[in-house]
Amino acid sequence: MKYYDQHLHTFLSFDSQEIFENYLLNNPAYFVATDHFDLHNPGDNFQDDIPDYEKLTQKINELKANYPTTFLKGVEIGVVPGQEKQINDYLAQNPYDLKLLSIHQNGKFDYIDDVVLKKDKYDVAKMYFDQMSKVLGTFDNAQILTHFEYGLRRLDFTPQELEEHFEKELTQILKKVIQKEMALELNAKSFGYYQNANLYRYVIPLYKSLGGKFFTLGSDAHQSEDYQALFPEMAGLLKEFGVNFLVTFQKNDRFLTELP
Repeated sequence: MKYYDQHLHTFLSFDSQEIFENYLLNNPAYFVATDHFDLHNPGDNFQDDIPDYEKLTQKINELKANYPTTFLKGVEIGVVPGQEKQINDYLAQNPYDLKLLSIHQNGKFDYIDDVVLKKDKYDVAKMYFDQMSKVLGTFDNAQILTHFEYGLRRLDFTPQELEEHFEKELTQILKKVIQKEMALELNAKSFGYYQNANLYRYVIPLYKSLGGKFFTLGSDAHQSEDYQALFPEMAGLLKEFGVNFLVTFQKNDRFLTELP
């Protein structure tokens, strides 16, 4: 199986207008959109952003008739502690092939909002990593941990600072990822727009040293031009650390594929 992009957004996300058909111009053998699920979302006036599952199902059924692609259902789940039951109840009624776990916000602000610039960066990072660790302990309904450095994107951290101040927290997080047999994502927006490849250069060997072996690449595209963005660069970094395989998820199945 050839690896395919496992982090994409469409018009079913609050922050994208992209249509499925534009992504399908890339002729993927498999296609999965992972649209946002974020309750009480500060990034959207504290609305509950929940993908329209009926519309997703209808769209996939329409596309199946016209494309040779295999279509999967995906979702990117942002979790704030205390929301787990509501999220799990939704997922029980709306099954997905692929579920990404993200920490975007804490119920008061999104970690990339300007408000974080007025706070001590170490306090924000500690809050973010503590939330991630707590969620990994209470939420079992995901296969991939996305953009581990999302909460640092506005704060200008170095790998040395992560090692000095947060290696304990990151070790706890990565051990939980490994225990749950989840994958760690390399995120193209992290590498490109936010220039955080150096933070991945730190976390990849830490994850491996703890026994981590599952990696994914995700473009986090919100427009079709970014489909599989920076995959060669991210794959190259993994190869530097002796990683030669990626993992794809389809419901309860996990497949290893060679790095592109």
